[in-house]
Amino acid sequence: MTAFLDRVGRIGLALVMAAMLGLSARPALAQSKFPQAFVVADVPGDATAQDAVAAREAARAQGLQAAFQQLLQRLTQPSDWPRLPHLDATQITDLLVDFQVANEHSSAVRYFANFTFRFNPRAVRDLLNRAGIPFTELASKPVVIVPVLTAGGETRLWDDPNPWRDAWNSVPGRSGVVPWVVPVGDLADVSALDQPDASAPKPEQIQALSQHYDGGDVVTAVATESPGGQGVKLDIAVTRYGADGPGATVTASVDGPKADASLFLAGVQAASQLLESQWKEKTAPAVVSTDERTIEVTVPIGSPADWSRIRSKLSAVPVVHHMDVELIARGEVRLLLRVAADPTTLRVALAQQDLAMADGSPFATLTSSPQAPPAIPSPEPPPT
Repeated sequence: MTAFLDRVGRIGLALVMAAMLGLSARPALAQSKFPQAFVVADVPGDATAQDAVAAREAARAQGLQAAFQQLLQRLTQPSDWPRLPHLDATQITDLLVDFQVANEHSSAVRYFANFTFRFNPRAVRDLLNRAGIPFTELASKPVVIVPVLTAGGETRLWDDPNPWRDAWNSVPGRSGVVPWVVPVGDLADVSALDQPDASAPKPEQIQALSQHYDGGDVVTAVATESPGGQGVKLDIAVTRYGADGPGATVTASVDGPKADASLFLAGVQAASQLLESQWKEKTAPAVVSTDERTIEVTVPIGSPADWSRIRSKLSAVPVVHHMDVELIARGEVRLLLRVAADPTTLRVALAQQDLAMADGSPFATLTSSPQAPPAIPSPEPPPT
């Protein structure tokens, strides 16, 4: 009888905890956020036709075609772009979930607007897998861009004019697999990183700037202006600083007739492509497989709010495809996760949502981590 009452008591506690945590006592499918990698935002469309309705449809079709191309290039390496699938308008529309319109303007025969398109993740994955093209849908946590300009013997970061910083600010940084934020240059930024150290910041400066912008990695984007073949050249050096120091510096050059806004915008495009290529080199090989595996984890919690935060973060991890709640007890929630990634990639994916997983017996432990995500490890060499 005592054993029975103990069992009833444990069940009652579990049901109370379930109610407090907003969970069903039975396993449930995780309500995942829409994967950001499959959202292409702020795509311009501009068309003229015999009437406003036809112009609107033409502008939307134009924007959709451009967005689809941008999506495929975002997920894949430049070396694979010549092999990307070519689809007609109907086939691309079949991959679309929905779209939104902003900054809409029209006349009797002209229509232009900015579009945001959301593509079906499963359908796009299948398309690229059938083509045999490696891809990644794992987005990095937003990085903090430090735009340093050297021109005419002067180095500028926070001081105006800095057309290099202006160019970064003029481009939406929330899209892509490496989204970014540009510091506003307030007193906290200036205190964290002064101009003489901007090209080679110290660890404590990196940490201060990272914490000011939600713990993302810090990226120095150093542009050096000099005479070039077409008039002016920008030599760009990009270095990403993670929790364990700087990664490899990657470089690019752009040139133009003069040091105007279009030259600096071309430089931003080149620098962001370097960042994304670095990220895809490390994550694409492991994510391309659609094979899934299950892992059992325990989540220590001190309150319902703890679980609510971790559940929300887990729902934003693209390689976590399913989450079942197996046990709700005082101080912990036990989960069965279905993931499509190897252990290294899973840890990188979790880190982008400030989550950390530690091996344990019999279950791994999943916790919320306030630290900046670790630098991406290099892939291990194949066994000989």
